[in-house]
Amino acid sequence: MKNFISFIHTILFALAAFAITTDADAETQTLHYPSLDATMFSIEAPADWRLSEIQEVGEFGTLESANGSVLQFRAIECESEDEARKEIDEIFDSTAKFLETNYTDIQLDEPKEIAIEGQPGAQLTGTGKDKNGNPVTFLSAMVALGPTTISEVWAAAYPEEIPEAQAVLQSFKPTGSAASE
Repeated sequence: MKNFISFIHTILFALAAFAITTDADAETQTLHYPSLDATMFSIEAPADWRLSEIQEVGEFGTLESANGSVLQFRAIECESEDEARKEIDEIFDSTAKFLETNYTDIQLDEPKEIAIEGQPGAQLTGTGKDKNGNPVTFLSAMVALGPTTISEVWAAAYPEEIPEAQAVLQSFKPTGSAASE
């Protein structure tokens, strides 16, 4: 469970530039990481969710709704498979601390193995409450982009925005290329 959660919360990015395209008909924005020309993966997000700027490699990109639902994503390239495994463990520890610090009544389901376009990964869901006692659903997916590159998308969504958060996670499309290639 520890390795799975850390693996899930390790959707890692090698940032150069982050490209966004908008589909006005569907009211979504397509986010390419790290750029449109060198996409490691893409996700579709609601067009009205605010995107934070990514400053450096491995930093989370954050989408936030007007209601306060949050979706984060990133990728990290490691030097070796051993380093990737260590990074996964570190991410698990920091994720657990983040949830404990920001939410209460946390209940996580058993992780499930998934595959997205042939790439292995894992999915985790759960529930909790925000600091005001409002219910929150946690949705996470991790996908291996290569033996030393891991990607992650996770959300803490309020009930009315769970469908949007699930749609973002389901829209994840790996390209099979690392940023350094």
